[in-house]
Amino acid sequence: MQNFFQSRLWKVLLVTILITLPIVILSQFGEVFLILVLSVALTMVTKPLIDKMEKQKISRTISILIFYLFVGSIVGVSGFYFFPMLLSQIDNISAMMRGEKLDLLISSLVVQLNSILPFIDSTEVSTSIKSAIEGSQGNPLSMASTIMEIILMSVLVTLVTFFLLNDYYKIQKSIIEQVPNKYFEMALNMIYKLELQLSKYIRGVVTESFIVTILYTIGYSFVGIQYAFLLGIIGGVLNIIPFAGPFIAVIPVIFSSMLQYGDLRMFVPILIINVIVQQLDELFIQPKVYGKILHMHPLVIILAILIGNELLGILGMILAIPMYTIISVTIKETNWGLKNYRITQL
Repeated sequence: MQNFFQSRLWKVLLVTILITLPIVILSQFGEVFLILVLSVALTMVTKPLIDKMEKQKISRTISILIFYLFVGSIVGVSGFYFFPMLLSQIDNISAMMRGEKLDLLISSLVVQLNSILPFIDSTEVSTSIKSAIEGSQGNPLSMASTIMEIILMSVLVTLVTFFLLNDYYKIQKSIIEQVPNKYFEMALNMIYKLELQLSKYIRGVVTESFIVTILYTIGYSFVGIQYAFLLGIIGGVLNIIPFAGPFIAVIPVIFSSMLQYGDLRMFVPILIINVIVQQLDELFIQPKVYGKILHMHPLVIILAILIGNELLGILGMILAIPMYTIISVTIKETNWGLKNYRITQL
């Protein structure tokens, strides 16, 4: 046992625990953790641009403010044109999901399911669908509270991101200064590799989601499905979750088409669109935006997603690959550093 605690394996394991344990502890703080995750993600995406602006002799603080002003202008203009459209589509869907039309739709759906699967209990299915829909709508007070929470969280994320961007290298330096001299090079190399891998992955996710959103919107518009823009955004956002995301995203599209046509006639076209988009994503988009980052065995990805879902639900599924990246890079770089820098004791 004493030999184990002196081995390189134990040292690698100890460093990995020291790096991942704070993240695990923070994950128990719900909204605080979500704010930090979003802020770090935005910092990773925007840092290269801020660094370039700083190299042009513009102070870091001014560079961030210019960037915020630019993004704020784009969001404001886009919101002016697209936000009313989104609200209108959400209101229309909500109106359809109430009253007699909903009852007729559910009855029609149950009849069609019975014709395909005669052994199902139609009454139970009908009751389950209706209660699920009614439960998802909420009440006006609940919706107002949710909107206020989103606004507050957006403000906090903006502020935290500003401070992370502005003091990024100061924070990095303060962390390095806490590391004993004999681990300095190993720690510096590990931080560099973690930053490189995570920033590439996060920028890749943002780019991929944007492209997939456009593809879904074009596809749904082409076959005549209403609310294609809203459904495309949902598909692009959920595409962040590997494997499971596209399957989850197809559910609101099928339901929306049922509200529109009253039956499942669009089921096959929707599946075809999703298959085409996913094939384009896997064959062309992912290799371009991620490079070699996502060369993980599918079984490893699935296991990571299942563990993430068990620990943190949907947020855990989204963070599964970044967490796997942090752990794998930490193990690899610690092992390499201990071996090549000939560090015999921790």
